[in-house]
Amino acid sequence: MISPEAATTLNLALLGAASLSGVAGISARRTFLRNLGVRLAVLAFAGQTLMLLLGFHKTLPNGLSLGAYSQLLAWFVLLGGIVVWRRLRQPTPLLFASPLCFILFAVSLPCLDTAVTLPASLQSSFYALHVGALFSSLGLLTIAFFAGLLFLHLEGRIKSKRRMPGFWQDMPAISLLDKINALTVLASFPLYTLGVISGLIWARNVFGASVTGDPKEVMSIAIWLIFGVLFHNRLVKNWKGRKPARWTVLVFSLCLFSIVVINTIMNTYHAFVRG
Repeated sequence: MISPEAATTLNLALLGAASLSGVAGISARRTFLRNLGVRLAVLAFAGQTLMLLLGFHKTLPNGLSLGAYSQLLAWFVLLGGIVVWRRLRQPTPLLFASPLCFILFAVSLPCLDTAVTLPASLQSSFYALHVGALFSSLGLLTIAFFAGLLFLHLEGRIKSKRRMPGFWQDMPAISLLDKINALTVLASFPLYTLGVISGLIWARNVFGASVTGDPKEVMSIAIWLIFGVLFHNRLVKNWKGRKPARWTVLVFSLCLFSIVVINTIMNTYHAFVRG
């Protein structure tokens, strides 16, 4: 059976080729290279899906490694890009997602033996639901972030009447970027809500209280409230344009802070590495 290291290296090569083809295709304005980047990204996704189903990610006896969690997040990001590509026939978000997934896989390679050990009291179906819902939400939110950031940049160039030389002319229309942002935000928030609620139920069963004051819990609830404002205004008030794009960048940045800072530095039972 193929080892987790070999499986990771194979996917890393596919994602690297997808990233190079996509970036080259965008920069040189070559449709063939862009399409090749999409196909390689889809191939990497299919390969990782097969490896997940066959259990190549199970490298440690007590649960998933830190590297496996990083790869799982990359899988959901690719899934979000593929959903947008298939639904809206727009490959740009998937091409932008490929380099990020390449980075996640590159970071995961030396972390395949780094334990993220869950005590027996925390191992339950609610934990799987909690992680799965949050990771799927983050995958879609990543695409929303890319679309929002690109929207803000392109709209700024248009309003300032700056020239759009070269590959900028091939970028999606800002109306389409706004649509991508809306689609992914509206799909992402219910998943994030499911992840937060399942986490609160899980915490109550284990710790005797839904909210224990853990930094990760506090940040997750704060993100949920801000995300909820964005979702409500997108859905009910028909927010469009710069405002939802800025709010999406804010929500994504807070999620990134939660993952990078709280999970690795602060004292929380959500810490990636537990002694």
